[in-house]
Amino acid sequence: MKASRFMPGSAPVLLFPGQGTEAVSMSAGWEAREAWATTVRAAEVHTGYPLRRLMAEGPLEDLRFQRHAPCAVLAHSVGVFHVWREAGLSLPVAAAGHSMGFYSALVAAGVVPIETALDLLSAVEDASEAAFAGRPMGMAFVIGVPELEVRKALLVHPTLALSNRNGQAQFTVSGPVDELEPLVAALQPLALKAGLLPVRHPLHGPHMVALLPAISRRMATARPAAPAFPLISHFDGRMLSTGPEAWDEGLASVALPVDWLAVVARLRVLGSPLAECGHGTQLAGLTRWAERSFQVASLQSQPEQA
Repeated sequence: MKASRFMPGSAPVLLFPGQGTEAVSMSAGWEAREAWATTVRAAEVHTGYPLRRLMAEGPLEDLRFQRHAPCAVLAHSVGVFHVWREAGLSLPVAAAGHSMGFYSALVAAGVVPIETALDLLSAVEDASEAAFAGRPMGMAFVIGVPELEVRKALLVHPTLALSNRNGQAQFTVSGPVDELEPLVAALQPLALKAGLLPVRHPLHGPHMVALLPAISRRMATARPAAPAFPLISHFDGRMLSTGPEAWDEGLASVALPVDWLAVVARLRVLGSPLAECGHGTQLAGLTRWAERSFQVASLQSQPEQA
């Protein structure tokens, strides 16, 4: 779907997309904006990854590499936020992030610097690679199948878990790839779309729970600050108003299921304009599928130069 261009006015609620929204040329036009370039350079220095080149030129398989993609999405989204703030964007009423988009929201709100969020991404990757080295893991998506039917199909695959409720009939499932493949094959005849996602970890499911202590120990030196605006939990739609509770949510988020319907319920209560802060229109689509009356603008179109 095509998102409308954002028109500055009243303070918005920002929606930060997650992994899977990366694309070659996603940085087009942003390289000349100093706030964006400074943000991405900081991420490159900290990680050693050539994020600007990958976003501009690819190749796509390198940009989608498990360690590159989340860093690129994080750096781009935060850079876009800084450019718009310099151009006069009002401080948001609140922000939500889908999956690792919550890390972008943490950084934009000033809870932690971008380097700390990148360290958290690295900690998740290291722990996942060590834990799942013996059996390939991943996630699958199912669109157009009622939740009850998805849950029935999962009964014969006890190692799999419903990990995302993105809409009334949009779900993801996480777990071993050798179990995901027959699940997808069973549901494809019923679905509008179904397939494997380009991720190598069983995010937002019980397989990740055992990794949380090691991830938390590695991030023990982080000192979260009070957020400049509240964050919305992608787990249950709670408003997170202090640094510690927002950071704790970030640490736990890799194991917490994503319930975008709960986020949409919170957006109804807030009643503010909505704007997607990152590449693509993933969250505009998900949000409008859940609530057809919502209009979600895009910050991917750059603000006017001062």
